[in-house]
Amino acid sequence: MDTALKVFSRQGEFRETIRARDIRSAEHARKIWPLVSEEEPKGLVSWVRPVFNGDSLVRRSHFRRLPKHTHKVLRHQFDKEESARTSSVAESPEHRRAKRLIAEALQTRLNQGLAMPWFFKDPDASDFHLAGNLLLGAAQVVEEHPLKTSFGSTYRLDVAVISKTVEKAGLVLGGVEIEWKNQFDGRKALIGKSQAFPLISIDISDLDLKELTPEWADKALTATTHDSARGFRNTYVYLHDVLYPQYLQIPRDVVKEARHQYVVFAPDAHLAKLHKLIPRYRVALGVEPAALHVSMVHAKSESSRVSLNNLGGIVGKGWEAVNPSRALMITMDRPSALDENLHLLHLCVANLLLSHSDSLVGYKYVLGIINDNVRQDIWEHLYWTPDLKTSKKARIAPKRLAEPKSRLLSILEALSAQPD
Repeated sequence: MDTALKVFSRQGEFRETIRARDIRSAEHARKIWPLVSEEEPKGLVSWVRPVFNGDSLVRRSHFRRLPKHTHKVLRHQFDKEESARTSSVAESPEHRRAKRLIAEALQTRLNQGLAMPWFFKDPDASDFHLAGNLLLGAAQVVEEHPLKTSFGSTYRLDVAVISKTVEKAGLVLGGVEIEWKNQFDGRKALIGKSQAFPLISIDISDLDLKELTPEWADKALTATTHDSARGFRNTYVYLHDVLYPQYLQIPRDVVKEARHQYVVFAPDAHLAKLHKLIPRYRVALGVEPAALHVSMVHAKSESSRVSLNNLGGIVGKGWEAVNPSRALMITMDRPSALDENLHLLHLCVANLLLSHSDSLVGYKYVLGIINDNVRQDIWEHLYWTPDLKTSKKARIAPKRLAEPKSRLLSILEALSAQPD
């Protein structure tokens, strides 16, 4: 099949069609997962990459319907893929060496006080690129670090970068996974959907032991599309949209305001938990009080109902089903490249939203912005360019950043309950 439906979009569920040829890579397909067939009964589909013989197209990209058992129980499927991956990498000396070399390369940089920069551009989300430093705020590098997804499954990161203690434990600042022959798409997609840190995936499928050297490890960590002689990435950064505001590199001459805002719809108990915990993390990290403001919007009057509806218009379809009566506003200073504690506070907030609450999350790139085009999914900003003496329009960031995980689970369960 040539087209499929995105399960989630700001315009509603099963509303957005995507063509197979518009998917740039397997990593891109994982990013926008889950995808389902347009034909009834709907079922999950996977993306099949095109095949070329030289410059000739042998097989065009397309979607393939997955067997039903692959999504009947989400946690069981994840656990099955995690078990298969564990067995696969245990038998691979290439994987073991690559993992050790990557950990050593990160530890060397940490010991020497060097940064570990990463960057990429997501043309679907912004005109500006994303960039970060995997070692900003790092205290240690750990191999085989155990983690739990927000869906309840456990897995092990090949290499994890851990922060100093925040409250009771260190925060995962970033992870690295070595891809070797088997890609385990569902597992990687679920990790990307539920984890609040940059995940760097490094493909070593075409490498043998003698090619895995300390020099290779350092280069692999900073590789980009342009570094690959084969024309596609060996290194890929998975980043949940809820982290985009933190890492988007928006020039100050485009957007001058230094504060931005998250809009959160969640069940009342979850909103109360977030309202309590976020300021506590600010205190623990020593961030100035003025850098964070958390407030609740209650639909108790006509004016407050209008305010809540306006916030719902930013997040998009489905907000009333999550919470029709209130929302949480999280206003924060944008972190600079060197502001370690504000950087960690943003990661703490993202972790609470993705892993410890059932949140529908929207975004305002400046305070007081008017959502004058409710059908537009990306914020656009008109700014003046003195050199050209004219105004230009830039796509800044998505208005909708995260879906409630309970909705993902219920939709997958409904798909599996349909008759064959």
